Amino acid sequence: MLILVFVLIAFVIGALGALAYHGVAAIVVTVIGVGAAMATHSVLISSPFQAFRTQFKEHLISPLISSVADDVRYIPTGDPAIMHEYWASELYTQGVDRSSQQDTLFCCVGATDVKLSEMHTEYKTTSTDSKGRKTTHWHTIFKGLFISADFHKDFRGKTFVRADVAEKTFGLMGRFLQKPVWSSLQLIELEDSEFEMEFVVRGSDQVEARYLLSPNIMQRMTAMKQRFAANIEFSFVNSRMFIAIGTKKDFFEPDQFESLLNSDYVDSFLAQVHLCLGVVEELGLNTRIWTKQ
Repeated sequence: MLILVFVLIAFVIGALGALAYHGVAAIVVTVIGVGAAMATHSVLISSPFQAFRTQFKEHLISPLISSVADDVRYIPTGDPAIMHEYWASELYTQGVDRSSQQDTLFCCVGATDVKLSEMHTEYKTTSTDSKGRKTTHWHTIFKGLFISADFHKDFRGKTFVRADVAEKTFGLMGRFLQKPVWSSLQLIELEDSEFEMEFVVRGSDQVEARYLLSPNIMQRMTAMKQRFAANIEFSFVNSRMFIAIGTKKDFFEPDQFESLLNSDYVDSFLAQVHLCLGVVEELGLNTRIWTKQ
């Protein structure tokens, strides 16, 4: 809204300049008006809000996270080190030309080591028009919340749980389309019909995949997809579970029009913390029934 106000101010100044002057003079007055509006916005709105945003995350979000987790290291501006988890998940094999992170979190929820970050990865393509002019295009690979958590079972193989588009679109015929053609991974067919409608499972070991995907965890995965109302994919690699939640939502971002004295507003951020870290509880990762070797 404030940005629109400043654009309107610049437009009015430019219009007045066009009425009062002609030609180059009108352009100069318009440019000065736009520059003045942008400078005013930067000095009065943008810079103070960025300072507030930094303080907000340091003094509100960080303590909220510490109230539900241990050994917390929270980096509001993001930490590129989380890209190690991104690649380790093997969920995305497309080369990354540009990546950004924010609200990166390393912590322990009970006995479970958790790494979490909002993340955006992209690759670029270049096209050339008939006049030889090159244009760069950026394409999103993943944008959303990325989570890496210690799993409570040891395993050697790799299992991938991805959104099932084929079966939802083509029904039973979709199962045929799911079968990997140029891949060493096998299609894993499971007994939970609700889970099978939402996800397709491929893995290097049929027995191990069923060992990992117990009836309980399949039900929790389905409930989690419904809870986030987003595209969610999972992988089990090197005794860790990786979760990629595709969402445009920015977590932990302050609203400059809300007061911190509003308890409902503050509670909404606690709810976001529980939503993000609650994945550990929701998937039962914190229940150490099995002992790792």
